[in-house]
Amino acid sequence: MPTPRPDAPMSVLFDLWLINHLLSNALDGVLTEHSGLNGEEFGFYSLLRRFGPVPSGQISRWTAMRPTTVSTWVRRLQQRGHAEQQPNPADGRSRLVALTAVGEQAHALAAETFLAATRTLSAALGSEEQRQRISLQRLDAALREVGGLDPRPYDLSEHPDPADNQLTYVGRPLDPTEEQTVRAYIDFVRSRTAQGAPR
Repeated sequence: MPTPRPDAPMSVLFDLWLINHLLSNALDGVLTEHSGLNGEEFGFYSLLRRFGPVPSGQISRWTAMRPTTVSTWVRRLQQRGHAEQQPNPADGRSRLVALTAVGEQAHALAAETFLAATRTLSAALGSEEQRQRISLQRLDAALREVGGLDPRPYDLSEHPDPADNQLTYVGRPLDPTEEQTVRAYIDFVRSRTAQGAPR
């Protein structure tokens, strides 16, 4: 049996491989049990709900999915009644992919479970969460540059203005877990507002 070499250097790609599996484990079970969507599906629904309607080719350029894989995903969602294709007014040769109202409802149901998992992770990261996300954003940008992909469709400010994040609160100081829960809920409210959902 080979002797483990814990001191052997590992690559950043191996780091990401491990994180990918940890992420799947953290999301798939809980999402599937409570909403019927797994982590991959929830991500695809999230992309369409937040940034759709969008051409399938743009999905490939954002996610690095092969066009045939995107087509398979779209067919699967259409069979469920969760997605539809619409004419693209900017290009008569392509079509836009969008969630249907039923698809948005399925995503909203899964989002409740997803946010609960997010709060748990946010609490574990504590005050490091924003810094870690900025590091991931830089890594994301490097991978896109190497792969010749489009920039991702959203961006985190590396230098947020503290004046943009002030809330008035009267009460006892929040502990770190409570603070992260409040921050996660604020992100949830902002995402629903950006999607045009009722507040």
